[in-house]
Amino acid sequence: MEEIKTDSINLIATANDGGQSVLYVGLKEAYRDKPQYERYLRKEFEKSKALDNPNIFRLLEISETENYGLAIKTEWEDSRTLAQWLKEADHNDEEKKRIIRQVASALSYMHSQGVVHGGLNSLNINITRKGDNVKLLLVHLRYVDSLKQPEETLKYIAPEAKDGTVGLNPRADIFSLGVRLKDLGLGDEYHSVITTSCSFGRNDRFDSVESFLEAFDRRHYTRTPAEEETASQGPSPSRMRIIILAAIAIAIAIAVPLIVHNSSESTADNQQTEQTDSAANNEQNNTDEQQAAAQPAPDTTQQTAPTDQAAPADQTAQGGYTGDEAFLNDLLPQMKADLDKIYAQAPDPETAQRKVAVYYKGLRNVLRKRHLKIAQLDAFDKAFAAYIQQKKQ
Repeated sequence: MEEIKTDSINLIATANDGGQSVLYVGLKEAYRDKPQYERYLRKEFEKSKALDNPNIFRLLEISETENYGLAIKTEWEDSRTLAQWLKEADHNDEEKKRIIRQVASALSYMHSQGVVHGGLNSLNINITRKGDNVKLLLVHLRYVDSLKQPEETLKYIAPEAKDGTVGLNPRADIFSLGVRLKDLGLGDEYHSVITTSCSFGRNDRFDSVESFLEAFDRRHYTRTPAEEETASQGPSPSRMRIIILAAIAIAIAIAVPLIVHNSSESTADNQQTEQTDSAANNEQNNTDEQQAAAQPAPDTTQQTAPTDQAAPADQTAQGGYTGDEAFLNDLLPQMKADLDKIYAQAPDPETAQRKVAVYYKGLRNVLRKRHLKIAQLDAFDKAFAAYIQQKKQ
């Protein structure tokens, strides 16, 4: 058996079983005696055990094993991840399109069987060494803290899958497929397909993989040169400053009830939702650039925050982020201060994790509504996850 290293709670190994290559997905020793993790493995198996398609690794069985405890056994073929495949050579556009179509074909089959993958990313799309064919790994790897998930996979997760507030439907997979298409760099002719696939609101995405493929094959491209220039430039510096001040103000509005109240989960969540909506509505009525520019940034922050100061105006020059990511120089100091308080005052790790998730959801929603680019939201996700990992160490 040959183990595959991972930061998840899972122990993964390839093996030869009676002349057949197989993959075992079990639990690392520290987690084998915990019933919740065994239930997770059984649920993963039950969800996908009936699936059989050329572009997926079929699940074979779940059983107690000598080396790994309870483990799922799947088909296996010598392969590498899509991320590794892309680094091996300068693949042409036709090869990349073939990959997209095979991934889409696998997802279409899964959806026809009533199964949503829900975790498609750069590490569970495998490409066989013989024939360069797609094989999806169906078992979701699990992390003790969802915010510890590898940064390279975060951007593929649909917003509704990140906050866990609703059940997933096929449009969650379409979001992931759109991000994958974007990363392949096939050109601006696919801009409309990517934009629709990656819409924040799931009802704004393609309603099926078939609709995605129809648009993919037509290669819609509708942006004018003026729109292209605007999209490449992003918000103006003055507009970005307004966005950041608004986000910081609402971040504080989210953080204060989380820090002050340690009541029941439902009460805390309801208070947060009401304050977030109120703050968002108030800010929406004051987004005129001239009005916002007329108010000094420190005063705006001080009026909103009872304790912490926002980052100074020259933080961009000091913080190290540049270009489209420069907005993080203003946002991160306040975000870190809020998270420090949440962790310091939470009575236990579970409460801290729940409050951090509520805080993240509210703050990211504010940034999304301010029309930041997908790449900027990805940069925020990475910075947030990196700081959470730092706090956990």
